[in-house]
Amino acid sequence: MLPEPTLTFTLPSLHDGLALNCRVYHPHSLSPSPHAPPWQKHVAIVAHPYAPLGGCYDDPVVDMVAATLLRLGFLVGTFNFRGAHGSAGRTSWTAKAEKADYMSMIGFMSYYVHFLDPFRQPPAEAPRVSEVQIRTTPASPTLSSPSVPSPSAATTPVLLLGGYSYGAMITSQLPPVEPILAPFETPKFGCPAAEIRLRAEHLADMQNTVLASARIAALDHLGERSPRKSLGLRIGGDEENRKSHDSRRSFSLDPEDKICKGVAELMAKAKMKRKQPGTPEDKVHEPALESLLPVAGRIKHQPAYLLISPLQGVITNLATMSFPVPFSGVSRRASTWGPGRSAKTNPPQDDAKRNTPVGVPLPDAEDKLVSNPTLAIYGDSDVFVAARKLRDWSFRLQHVPDSKFRAHEVSSAGHFWVQGNVAPIMRDAVKTFAGGVLHGEL
Repeated sequence: MLPEPTLTFTLPSLHDGLALNCRVYHPHSLSPSPHAPPWQKHVAIVAHPYAPLGGCYDDPVVDMVAATLLRLGFLVGTFNFRGAHGSAGRTSWTAKAEKADYMSMIGFMSYYVHFLDPFRQPPAEAPRVSEVQIRTTPASPTLSSPSVPSPSAATTPVLLLGGYSYGAMITSQLPPVEPILAPFETPKFGCPAAEIRLRAEHLADMQNTVLASARIAALDHLGERSPRKSLGLRIGGDEENRKSHDSRRSFSLDPEDKICKGVAELMAKAKMKRKQPGTPEDKVHEPALESLLPVAGRIKHQPAYLLISPLQGVITNLATMSFPVPFSGVSRRASTWGPGRSAKTNPPQDDAKRNTPVGVPLPDAEDKLVSNPTLAIYGDSDVFVAARKLRDWSFRLQHVPDSKFRAHEVSSAGHFWVQGNVAPIMRDAVKTFAGGVLHGEL
């Protein structure tokens, strides 16, 4: 189970500015403990099932997958698509708006992680917390042995984009990462992309201050006033109508108006006229900036993709489906990969080979799945997507030259991962895949 979120906030959608509820969970590497492992800027996002049928970021499969990634050292983000459990708006018929919702979260996470570097400064130079009330919770557990933090990561940071069911379908339809981040390079002030980027920078700055000060306190043996070491923050959203995470709701360090004020201050600084040091203000003739400037040295992540029970070819039937409660996703790929204790190997028949196009270029949405480490995991008893269809789809992607696409079919697993011990098998497959990506093995 996921711990209490470090940040709970809202973001405007790139599609139309609608407010989306979002959460961020910090890994153990961002604990104040001086013995925490190094912060290597790995980040993951997990999208939820179909909102009109109850899907939201509290889905148990989303919780399991996100918690597994958090324990591996990823900074994890979850969010509610439009119309889902507190987010504004309603689900679209085309999924175009939902793709923009997901891209909004990608933009935020990319810039938040870029600016989040609380332990870069020597401890003696880090600012101490003042006028900020700290809510502490147990540090997120980690699967790796603690080690002394180092200033740089040993590997390229990973951006793992994942989803379950409808969330997996949206993930598979996303463009490649760099085109997604293009609108955030020089967005005009006032547009959703600029607001997202400024929120990312502001919240990262706040966490840098809090975490650096907490690390100092730990080093000075002053942190013994509280044995709990992680931080929680609530920004924006519909606090009164939230019914999820009631027992572990984050604490508000700053109301929404203060966060908006912080973003406005960053925007004002960004708009300031540029001048040489020592130049009087009345001698400056350059016009004020209309857009944010590109961030120098922005972190470039290695993309990876995780598709849990992805919807494959059933989008037109979503409106008429009747799902058990809680709603969980549909399936999308087949072929055996991973730990395989209960994985079922079902090689495609000859007709699958005959139906596989040869020499046909893949669309960008599929090309990214074969060009970057990708795992699709599904059950052979999914009632919404035939296993044979998933096998054919995965066979086609796996047999593209130099393909990095892999799939794992779990025997007797259904759409909701509730049969027998199939959920732990799925979790172990996610752990093996994500761990392999982090270690550069895939």
